[in-house]
Amino acid sequence: MARNRILLKLLLPLTILIGMAPASAANPSLAPKLNALSDAGSGEAAYHLGMIHHVGAAGVAKDARKAFALFKLAAERGDPMGAYKYGCYFAGQGDGIVESDPKLAMRYKLIAAEAGYALAQQDVGVHLIQDGDAKAGQRWLEAAAAQGDMMSLLALAGMYSNEVPPGMARLPTNKARSHAFLELALRDMPDMRAMLDKSRKELTEGERKEAQEIVSAWREARSPLTLNADRGLAAAYALAGLPVPKQ
Repeated sequence: MARNRILLKLLLPLTILIGMAPASAANPSLAPKLNALSDAGSGEAAYHLGMIHHVGAAGVAKDARKAFALFKLAAERGDPMGAYKYGCYFAGQGDGIVESDPKLAMRYKLIAAEAGYALAQQDVGVHLIQDGDAKAGQRWLEAAAAQGDMMSLLALAGMYSNEVPPGMARLPTNKARSHAFLELALRDMPDMRAMLDKSRKELTEGERKEAQEIVSAWREARSPLTLNADRGLAAAYALAGLPVPKQ
């Protein structure tokens, strides 16, 4: 059914471009300022400079090789976002630059996950689930879901409903929890109302009550690292002490 197709698709490995949409205007001082901060030893500046080269933003040409070197530098300096992006290059984003290495990708993404970055927590959770460790994967997905990560909420909905691709780890079926996570993921998507209504009708009265209690008690809170990552290019300008150019 439609719900199965959506959940299965969303559970597949994803390559996600994070944290930096190029502004329509650029301050030419940003890259030099970040470069100076990086030269002074800032891991966060190295990360932001890497992102600018990764996507081609703020008047800087896209250069994946330079971005990779900067992410490596940021990771070596202990910056969790730098570690995450460095791991992403070993997970497929570094095609033609570095060979894929799932173990290295996991190692560096785990640094960001432990520091509280929601997207890293999601990635680590999905990786563990694909490796057959449902319990460990569940813990990381729940950590990301607690920050409002839609993909993690959908993944948990699928796992509790047993709607996961063949060969992937599953959790004991729990229709109430499955529906609750589905509702939390899709509550701001009116076009998905029919799917939620259908899911709700498949529950017993007791399951509907349990699901509603989960949804009512849900309080999401994003970590400081996730909030800063969500700021994207604005965070780079703030670190450099520059105003964000007007769109």
